[in-house]
Amino acid sequence: MFVHFKIRRWVLWWFYIGIAGGLVAVINILSRHLTRTQEEVLLAMGVMHWVLGGIACYFYDSVQTQKPTEDTKNGQHKAEQPSEWHEASDFLLPGGRQTLLPPHH
Repeated sequence: MFVHFKIRRWVLWWFYIGIAGGLVAVINILSRHLTRTQEEVLLAMGVMHWVLGGIACYFYDSVQTQKPTEDTKNGQHKAEQPSEWHEASDFLLPGGRQTLLPPHH
């Protein structure tokens, strides 16, 4: 069974910042550079970061799960529409004797 997730970009940034901040916090706590009060404040800030991120994701529907349609269950994918294609000469003005390649010297 396949499940598709739609995740907004800011959610990924929130996640990455949380992981980086957590690594810094763990390194500082394990290296014993902080007092007990500083450790508690740092851990409280980390918990607040994850809780507020979870609440924001929930209320803004930033992470959505979708079940695959019948076409994808049977192995049939929707046909992709062909992308628009232009020749390189379409971007040059006529009569300018311009080329896309650098001049040969």
